[in-house]
Amino acid sequence: MARKTRLTRTAETIGAAAGRARRRARKAGAAARVAAKELRRLRSKAQKSAAKELSQLRKRIDRLKRDVEKASRRIRRRLR
Repeated sequence: MARKTRLTRTAETIGAAAGRARRRARKAGAAARVAAKELRRLRSKAQKSAAKELSQLRKRIDRLKRDVEKASRRIRRRLR
């Protein structure tokens, strides 16, 4: 078997380091994508619950408006 030169050994070391760096970068990118997906999911969930609460508040306000209108009609009738 041929003897490895110093240049070949150094090239292997550099290649291995580059491979490790590439692997770490891929793992970090995958983790970032997962985190971003989870954030989008949570944001969507929060928007849905906020919309639901807003809808409930609107309904309550509409009921209160109707009650106030009815009460004002009753008062006007009594004052005649």
